[in-house]
Amino acid sequence: MRHTIPASPHHAGTRAQLLDTAERLFAAHGVDAVSVRDIIREARANLGAINYHFGTRQALIVEVFERRMVPVDQARLAALDACERKRGREPAPLEQILTAFFRPALQQAADPVQGGAVFARLMGRCLGEPNPALEAVLRAHFEPVRRRFDAAFQRTLPALSRQEIQCRMHLVIGALHHALLGLDRPPPPGLKRLLDPLQIERRLVSFTAAGMRAPCA
Repeated sequence: MRHTIPASPHHAGTRAQLLDTAERLFAAHGVDAVSVRDIIREARANLGAINYHFGTRQALIVEVFERRMVPVDQARLAALDACERKRGREPAPLEQILTAFFRPALQQAADPVQGGAVFARLMGRCLGEPNPALEAVLRAHFEPVRRRFDAAFQRTLPALSRQEIQCRMHLVIGALHHALLGLDRPPPPGLKRLLDPLQIERRLVSFTAAGMRAPCA
């Protein structure tokens, strides 16, 4: 039987430091603008550290995203499953589906240990600065989650076509990312800054539920 040798505390610490540093630099400057040497210099690691821990720069990039996205999407699916089990054969309430989608991302964005506002900025950059290779990775990762939520929306809103559900889900995702980006930015004049994830969640759910229920144009 082959045994896996656990990483030493030093190696585990270096790996985490590289991921944290890459995440911070990608969020500040964009994925394409940050080199391996930039990450190594900022993390104060040796030149071969990225090759040792990740193999390639692309593998590092993928792990920067996956370590944040996988737990969030697992939590989303678990929350949706629990909601649907309670309802039995009846469709889940729209607001509960939206809550299952929003809450894990908002909780992550409020927790610096899970990436906090830094990862929220990074995702915002990805939306504004397309990277075809990275988009393919993120799409493949998110596609099962999107299909699962699309199906839940379809059962709850049977009058909407599959294409209409997908279009509205795209807008729901956009509203979430815009809210996440606002966590570490000053609010518009005259508005209070919202830092409580629960307050943001309630407003997102109320706003997007109205949009999901709106009659087709």
